[in-house]
Amino acid sequence: MKRAILSLVAILIALPLYAQNSKESFFERAQREFNEFKKKSNEEFDSFRKKANDDYAEFLKNAWREFGVEEPVAPPKIDPPVQPVAPPAPPRQADKPVSPRPLVFKDVKPMDAPKVTPVPKLEIPEVTPEEEPFMLPMPVNFFGATCTVRLKPGAGEVKLTSVSNETISNAWKELSDGRFDIMFADCIAARESLKLCDWGYFQLAKRVAEEFCEAKNSNNSKILQAFLMTQAGYKIRMAREGNKLYLLFPSQAQISGKPFLRLDNTNFYILDEDGFTAKRISVCDAAFPGEQGFSFDIPMLPELPYVPSVERFHKSTRYPDANIAFAPNKNLINFFNTFPQVSWEIFAHGSLSQHTKDTIYPRLRKAIEGKGEASAANILINFIQTGFKYKVDQEQFGYERSLFGDETLFYEFCDCEDRAILYSILVRDLLGLKVALIHYPGHLATAVCFKDVYGDYLEVDGEKYTICDPTFINASIGLTMTGMKNEEAQVILL
Repeated sequence: MKRAILSLVAILIALPLYAQNSKESFFERAQREFNEFKKKSNEEFDSFRKKANDDYAEFLKNAWREFGVEEPVAPPKIDPPVQPVAPPAPPRQADKPVSPRPLVFKDVKPMDAPKVTPVPKLEIPEVTPEEEPFMLPMPVNFFGATCTVRLKPGAGEVKLTSVSNETISNAWKELSDGRFDIMFADCIAARESLKLCDWGYFQLAKRVAEEFCEAKNSNNSKILQAFLMTQAGYKIRMAREGNKLYLLFPSQAQISGKPFLRLDNTNFYILDEDGFTAKRISVCDAAFPGEQGFSFDIPMLPELPYVPSVERFHKSTRYPDANIAFAPNKNLINFFNTFPQVSWEIFAHGSLSQHTKDTIYPRLRKAIEGKGEASAANILINFIQTGFKYKVDQEQFGYERSLFGDETLFYEFCDCEDRAILYSILVRDLLGLKVALIHYPGHLATAVCFKDVYGDYLEVDGEKYTICDPTFINASIGLTMTGMKNEEAQVILL
């Protein structure tokens, strides 16, 4: 199919080479053949979707099983109550390399590159000019961005009078009869224009469903959200308990604070329902044909309109040129507030928003300009050690919570994992060096793969990573925080 498209495109590109009188008829023939091919491709895709939805509607009649619900996993408590301070360094010793000292460690956790769930391979057929005037636009506020989805006339709300097998199956048949295809196509277009990750599309589908159904977390909005997710290729499961419908999302990474159940050796989480206490739940344990998966990785941040929040000032005490004044994007902070508590490496892979980089990186680059890698790394680490106020999560939020880089710049305080995540981002972006997170019992630090070794280091696959602790105040690179048990540390490669 793809080869045929390329062949037709090549023919259309080559048209200017034909100067014969038959040029116009040749163009018309090529254009007609291309349109016929496109129509056939769309018809094939429509046929696949129709069969997939018909089959799934049948599954919804029968493929329900009861599963036990696991208790939420508590996040690890890793913050020392008081931020440790390194012993005073002699004058001009901060940038002097510490003598290399190899450390033992427990194990290594490799982290794959962030995954991107593919969008449907073919587009839903476009609305014809004759149909367009009858489309009903529905604006949806998505964290400051206005997304407009169109509704076909007669696309009334699908109402679940109960959550019985038959009722859910009939509702799915209504959703997949074509009335909601334009809504789905516009959701996919918004996903592309806003650069949404899987979690971003989940939030978009949720908001579209709630806006259309005029209710949050209703059974009607849940099944519409499930439809918009499955049509886009996402792996989810529907579940019910009592007379309430739930959505389950798979995750290879552990999610703290959310109930879950095991299906096919995978954890499926109930994410957007606070106070869920049921011990057992009934699940439609059937895969939607062609489902691709669901990832909590954030390969890129959503492009949301910039609304300035409170401006924060951060300045290194040892290197005063390393300072910034910045007001993060409030819309992006609100988006991050919806994100579940997953493993730290996902927060580290999240990087910083482009607006943040454009604003603060020139200032930081100037502070490290002309410096060697050790000196530049020491400037950046002291910038985080002394330029950010320390407070444990329980005191700031009342619960354990990791922060994305933009959030660390937004909130007044941060703790050890937030500092380690931000430092890992700065080192990768500004110095171009590989970084690992070091998980000690009760603490999180970083290690950097320099060209040379500076002090305490870990060797992984023949490469040496120097310990760099952005929580250990005034400690230079190569110094391990006092009391850390290196032999029990886990290395998380980013």
